[in-house]
Amino acid sequence: MILVTGATGMLGAHFLLELTRRGQKVRAIYRTDSKRQEVASFFAYHQCETKFEDIEWVSIALDHPQEIEEALEGVEQVIHCAALISFDAKDEKQLFETNVTLTRCLVDSLLVNPAKLLYVSSVAALESENPSYYGQTKYMGELEVFRGIQEGLEAHIVRPGVILSDFFWRSPSLSLFKLAFRLKHLCFEGETGFIAADDVIQCSLKLSEQKEVIDVTLVSDHMSYCELINTIREGVGKPLATKAFSKEKLLFIMRFTQFIKRLGFRRLVLSRGLIETLYTKSSYNSLDTYEVFNTLPKRDFKLFIKELAVTYEHQRGKLI
Repeated sequence: MILVTGATGMLGAHFLLELTRRGQKVRAIYRTDSKRQEVASFFAYHQCETKFEDIEWVSIALDHPQEIEEALEGVEQVIHCAALISFDAKDEKQLFETNVTLTRCLVDSLLVNPAKLLYVSSVAALESENPSYYGQTKYMGELEVFRGIQEGLEAHIVRPGVILSDFFWRSPSLSLFKLAFRLKHLCFEGETGFIAADDVIQCSLKLSEQKEVIDVTLVSDHMSYCELINTIREGVGKPLATKAFSKEKLLFIMRFTQFIKRLGFRRLVLSRGLIETLYTKSSYNSLDTYEVFNTLPKRDFKLFIKELAVTYEHQRGKLI
């Protein structure tokens, strides 16, 4: 039995799909029926409705040891996807509770009720200059896992880059498609690593089969946000963005929208943390750095992004 936390999120749902396809017994943690129904729709999207019926669903609080203990009964491995992604200062308390406290509680429970752990972190945990608070909490979550390893827990840590997929268009990373479709000429100069959700799943499950490597970074390709936006627009035959938008201008817009919110208007979802991310240039180890992944098929990542753009256009409407 494999227990998946954060099972109704984009990555958790992809783990459920792959594990059930492999015939694994899966127990999944959920919070609301509406989110669980979204996963059912995801399975239907992949024509795997019968596989969804194979999942055992449980609604528990990860900060309640007794409930965790019950969920761990008969479990051989836990895939910990539960996390909050936010770059807004108002979410800092919830970021700590979700990304650090819940991980600590889970590790403590696994030390009493032994099972392997696969912890899904983020490349944001590797940020050294001007780290986001989100990245800091993912790093602190990793420290909890390493503490568990020192105390005898068998665990692996994966740090995906920005994860891209279809279907879950409201997830934070896929908001980049919304930006690309709305901004006709503007792009951003930051750079980071990207990876397909399916590749995160395949690499993570491959890693958990062996013991030599404990933690890895999962990045298929490095791209600037400007290059990503233009690859999306090229995929649907639209003009490329040619004007780099300065960080100073975007910070001004942020302050202005915060002001008009006080007047009762709805503001754009901008925060200093998000803006810093759009202009930060980061580089990480890519998949071909790790011998353990050599047997996995390689993906044409730019072609993948163009195909996603076509899917997005069909599912979410036309470019403006």
